[in-house]
Amino acid sequence: MTLALDADAPTVDPVATRSSVEHFLATEKARQTRKRIVNRLLAAGFGIFVLLIWWGATEFGFVHALIVPSPVDTFFAFGRVMSADYFIPNAWVTLQEIFWGFAIGLASGVVLGVGVAMFEPVRATIYPYLVAIQAPPKIVLAPIFITWFGFDQASKIAIAVVMSFFPMFLNTLTGLTSVDPNAVKLMRSLTAGRWKTFRYLLLPNALPIMMAGVKLCWTLAVLGVIVGEFVGASEGIGYLIYAMNFQLDIAGVFALIILLSVFTLIVYQLIEWAESKVVFWKQL
Repeated sequence: MTLALDADAPTVDPVATRSSVEHFLATEKARQTRKRIVNRLLAAGFGIFVLLIWWGATEFGFVHALIVPSPVDTFFAFGRVMSADYFIPNAWVTLQEIFWGFAIGLASGVVLGVGVAMFEPVRATIYPYLVAIQAPPKIVLAPIFITWFGFDQASKIAIAVVMSFFPMFLNTLTGLTSVDPNAVKLMRSLTAGRWKTFRYLLLPNALPIMMAGVKLCWTLAVLGVIVGEFVGASEGIGYLIYAMNFQLDIAGVFALIILLSVFTLIVYQLIEWAESKVVFWKQL
């Protein structure tokens, strides 16, 4: 028996199909570009609006300069603070504390999260204690760490580690344990061992949630270091903020806070860029 082809059946033109796909991709790319431009214009416009409100409130006497300095005074304080001899050494101390606290908190959170998720005895042994440790507010541990480790960098790093550890641990654990059990059973039916199941199923599923934990871990590490420097320190950005506030140099305090915020935001954006490269399938 032979099959006869219908002469009236529509045929697919490969050139037209490729042209349609290219047109769709170009349109989508242009739409994404317009969306980014609009979002940045909205952010810039809101920032200008806040500056105008800030300037008006201080210029017309609605807020006293000892409470909120004017944007002009804060702008000049930037140059005064950043050109001072004390700024670079203190900023370097704080940067070291933040990065060490972030790195140790991140690494310990990932390791313990993987251990608790992958090994039932580990989960039964240490998980209740890890949750119990997170119960008290971390700020109450700052004086204890100052007593244990002194006024040097070690105490600030310890506070940053304690504050940044649990979000990374919890996000890692949540990501690894949120996989569909049927998918795990399928991997086992295909004779995949624990390591292959982790590498090809659990880790890709957990990465988006883990990257969210990385961003939260970063912001809490910065917060932990500054809190530690407030409680007890002889150097660092937090120490400078405390000293300037005591001297009623409010413009200098605002300048340091804004510099610290900008630095934190830049690194946060770098983490988001790294997330787009690591978890690339989210964009598909």
